[in-house]
Amino acid sequence: MNRFHHELMCLMALLIIFYGCQRSDKLLEKIESPSKLINEANHRRDSQRLSPVHQELDLAKEIPVSREVLKTWVPEIVDDFQRTQLLSGHRAEAGIVAIQASYQHQTLPNQSIQLEILDGAGKNGALLLRAASERLELDIEEFSNGSKTRIYSRKEMRARETEIAEQNFTEIEFIDQNRFHYTLKGFGLTIDQLWGFCQSANFISN
Repeated sequence: MNRFHHELMCLMALLIIFYGCQRSDKLLEKIESPSKLINEANHRRDSQRLSPVHQELDLAKEIPVSREVLKTWVPEIVDDFQRTQLLSGHRAEAGIVAIQASYQHQTLPNQSIQLEILDGAGKNGALLLRAASERLELDIEEFSNGSKTRIYSRKEMRARETEIAEQNFTEIEFIDQNRFHYTLKGFGLTIDQLWGFCQSANFISN
């Protein structure tokens, strides 16, 4: 009798273990593995970091304008300033189309302007333009060693102004049409006079 009771108890124990294993398997089927949960969480975070699709021109795939076309953008005379020098091809080795021009006031020898226009199209042009765009996105107003620099929004575009009073030097930088990078250096001119030159030369709208 004791032997029969012992065998019955062993059989019941085996049935309990078997049933418990089956139930555990079913529960495990409903539980996601840790690696899958981690991967899905990372995927959600990555998806949240994705920027919206921009409707901007892919400048890296665009063909830059020719130097001859870019030259026509630089007038021989702007107000009282006469163009004294025109240089193109100085960035050709880098695969960038750009021109430089120098202007001299016709009656005031201490007033002159140096200008560079760069096309941000093409692979290298797009890289340079991107760096300039990121720099101009910073809101800065800085005074250091007699130099004043300000980066701000001006007429729906970002611009940088630099003024060194002791050297009677001013500089402005901006990007037109999200593509063409302008840098103008003024000697003997104020910031307002430099912007006035840009307007007269049709580099920017009034």
